Amino acid sequence: MSVSEQDPNRAYRETQSQIYRLQETLLNSARAKNKQEEGRQESNNHFFLGLHEDSQKGKSSAFDMPDVNSHAVLAFTEKHYPNKPRNLGMLYYNRFKEGSFREDCTSYSERRKFPYDLYDSSMPPPFLPAIGVQTTNNIITLKITYEDIQASFDNLESPRTRNNEIWGCDIYSDDSDPILALRHCGFNPVAHPGGPFPKLKRTPVNMANHDDVTGDLPLLKGTPFDVEVKLLLLPTLQKYPSVKRFDIVSREWGSEETVLHDGLSYGIYSIAIRQRLGSDKRHEPNGYIKNLKWT
Repeated sequence: MSVSEQDPNRAYRETQSQIYRLQETLLNSARAKNKQEEGRQESNNHFFLGLHEDSQKGKSSAFDMPDVNSHAVLAFTEKHYPNKPRNLGMLYYNRFKEGSFREDCTSYSERRKFPYDLYDSSMPPPFLPAIGVQTTNNIITLKITYEDIQASFDNLESPRTRNNEIWGCDIYSDDSDPILALRHCGFNPVAHPGGPFPKLKRTPVNMANHDDVTGDLPLLKGTPFDVEVKLLLLPTLQKYPSVKRFDIVSREWGSEETVLHDGLSYGIYSIAIRQRLGSDKRHEPNGYIKNLKWT
């Protein structure tokens, strides 16, 4: 047996720097392009939903979108993990707890019953549970309520948002908060039909459709809905860059001062918007983090 057969991930590690250099080149090119266009953008900022005053003060627009191309990483993943992606299970998002595939997990209400664990309330563990490299190029389905999304936008009882727990761009470390990743890719509960906005790429790791979003957002602002998000599990990157998009500044990981990330990565593969029946009632699923066994 060859060394590469003994360690199927060695080939990936050997090409990590090449993949990152390509990604970094694309990022630098996009940033340079943005700087060149700043003058033109200043004259057009009055189109951007009242952001004209912010631009005059030297602030960047919330809609600045460095274009990141992760094709090299995705192509490598398909080549070295040729399995057809399967759904590993479903998780209900929880702002304060790690997700679990066990069916006997207590409900969200029970987990938030007084007295609270104050440390978990301020520094919760990453939501995605640690899973092995053998799950690479597979899917996890995540259900997120409107209340959780709105809490992130309002930064209200959303510790992962307050701590800015997001590393990377389009491809994120698996300890990144999925809601922050959604926001960083352009998902917003307030629709922006038409206008001068760039074409959204809210599902950047879906090679067939970079904006695979099904279902409609409610026309009436503040009407609750839920989303079902599919995350594609990807290999560890050597480095996760810091990029500002949609008012979210992701964090960098993988500098000389840090060790390599010890988990997997993920990207948003698809988003389904689910209109909620009885939308006048707040939603709290029964058994908030109970769900499917491995399939």
